[in-house]
Amino acid sequence: MKRLAVGALAALTLLCATARADTPPQLAAALAKLSPDAPPTSVQPSAVAGLYEVIFGSSVYYFSADGKHMLGGPLVEVASRRNLSAVALQKVEREQFVPKRLAFLRELRDDDAIVFPAAKPKYRVTVFTDIDCGYCRELHRHIDQYNAAGITVRYVAFPRAGEGSESFHKAEAVWCAADRKAALTAAKSDKPVPSRACKNPVADQLHAGERLGVTGTPAILLDDGRLLPGYLPPEELRGVLDQPAS
Repeated sequence: MKRLAVGALAALTLLCATARADTPPQLAAALAKLSPDAPPTSVQPSAVAGLYEVIFGSSVYYFSADGKHMLGGPLVEVASRRNLSAVALQKVEREQFVPKRLAFLRELRDDDAIVFPAAKPKYRVTVFTDIDCGYCRELHRHIDQYNAAGITVRYVAFPRAGEGSESFHKAEAVWCAADRKAALTAAKSDKPVPSRACKNPVADQLHAGERLGVTGTPAILLDDGRLLPGYLPPEELRGVLDQPAS
């Protein structure tokens, strides 16, 4: 076997933490090469002999044992009509992502977030946001309505373009501003925010979001560990919060 590049070797090391001990070495090497920077969340034998179920975030794929062929889900059990791909995602969500999200919420300090509190708070959500994301801006445009609905909004940074990008530097400028709330509102309205260096949590929050299954913005994290991808208007979000988790 050819020597793996440093990035692929690191991915293979991370893969070992999510894959079963009986994952074929050829498949493990193929996955490390396919996605060196983002190892799969889970690798398990599937219900079909010879195929392995590989989960990346919220997507399920099926690979041959030698890693040469890949199929996209869903995989359906004909007799019961069960969507086995959905069942697998629910299991990973419940067993892996939710505990990590709850730990993140316990450790997140309001001082590291940008908080828009409700006058009469009934719920709190933590929103991974990108300064340049259109739907993030739409959410913030209605921030007063979320607060009026009893929802306190805590923003954390998730510049989707990654470290060193323009969006990343905008987020740093906001988090380093003397008045973060005013700076965030200005930045989301395309108004310039003076660049200012300071110790800030932007990079840590970006990487935390990646570990928690955030793939886009806005991503709304509820206090029970559920993650709602995408924009929800105030009344719809309040409706979700009013319903107990299943």
